[in-house]
Amino acid sequence: MSLVQFLRILAARKAIILATLLACFLAATITVQLLPERYEARNRVLIDLTKPDLLGSGPMSSQAISSYISTQIKLIKDVQTAGLVVDQLGWTADPSYQASFDAAGRPGGDIRDWLAQRIVDNTEANFVEASSIIEISYRGNDPASTQGIAQAIREAFLKMNRDQKVSNAQRSAASFEEQARRALAEVTKAEEARTQYAKANGIVLQAGNIDLESSKLTALSSASAAPSAPQVIPGRQSDPQVAMLRQQIEAAKQTLGPNHPQLQAMQRQLTAMQSASGGGGSVIGGTSRAEIEGAYQAQKARVLAQADKIDRLNQMQSDIAVKRDQYQKLAAKVEDAKASAMSETLMEPMGNTNLPDEPVWPNKPLVIFGSIALGLVLGVLLALLVELLARRVRSEDDLEFATGAPVLAVVGQKRDDNFLVAWGRRIIDREGASRRRALAEA
Repeated sequence: MSLVQFLRILAARKAIILATLLACFLAATITVQLLPERYEARNRVLIDLTKPDLLGSGPMSSQAISSYISTQIKLIKDVQTAGLVVDQLGWTADPSYQASFDAAGRPGGDIRDWLAQRIVDNTEANFVEASSIIEISYRGNDPASTQGIAQAIREAFLKMNRDQKVSNAQRSAASFEEQARRALAEVTKAEEARTQYAKANGIVLQAGNIDLESSKLTALSSASAAPSAPQVIPGRQSDPQVAMLRQQIEAAKQTLGPNHPQLQAMQRQLTAMQSASGGGGSVIGGTSRAEIEGAYQAQKARVLAQADKIDRLNQMQSDIAVKRDQYQKLAAKVEDAKASAMSETLMEPMGNTNLPDEPVWPNKPLVIFGSIALGLVLGVLLALLVELLARRVRSEDDLEFATGAPVLAVVGQKRDDNFLVAWGRRIIDREGASRRRALAEA
């Protein structure tokens, strides 16, 4: 079928095209007058990602931020959020909504969930590109009620976000508290085991977890390395061994009982040293280097004899230090979780909810022009269908197409083509002339 034939069909069936176009136009006009107007209220929520998350491990990655925002958008359109809006507006107690629910024919259903789903169906939430803003929109039949519902949706979303944050922080705090309690029990148990081991092996620990025998060896080593023997100061007790022994006795009293053999031996040694110096509290003369060296070697032998026990005790002390560090970290997490429950959320409202002044639906210009375009397309298709069902010969081109034979002459031809056919002929003639010139030049 050529372009001229197609245009002749349209010209012949123009009544069908015009009728279809007019029908679509009238239907669209009546429809936009009957459809209820829909208003749209919008508000925004700002996500402040610069605030620190006390329970987080550091700044969020881009993928984590995208996932977080997507979750918040889905939460806005969740039935739980819409349920809070229903409760806030008191719809479940409204007789009109109760009648609508009964008319919907849902016996045994929950009117709160039904109303919440209606809110969800009219709610949209989108992320504003190149920003940290979520835009919430709600469509309703009345400007004032639409604004109120949109505002209630944002408030319900922010409330749910705060409650969820507090709930997560409280659960985390409870979990960390339980772990800290167990860690503290492990520390206490390890310290008791260390103390029992020290008592069972006669090891006295001083401040800094240094055993008494090693402390003695250190003191004797310092004394043997001194350039000269200690000098006697009249009226004062200046013997370093006596002073050191007194310190050891005081330290031993904190871990050993008063009847412990080692403690009693140390007290008898102190008494003997004081008697040898001429009475309690009197001054003794300097000790020779040979005596100090002998005492040092004897003390060294005692320390080496219990070296394996001291190593075991040091291992127990290292284990206590590790467990105490774990407990301190868990205790810090407990405090962080409690502080997170008291801190602000990452969400905050941005501006006010707008009061819509013009309906967003139906869009009358769009519907009218769309109906005209639809009517034109449907009219053309219907005209072609009718033509195919009742094909006619309207020109020599149709005769050639129907018979498959060339037309040699046309007798009594009368040019009654309309402007569409004439326009088509001019296009065809122009294309034919171009082809003939191209062939002549070749």
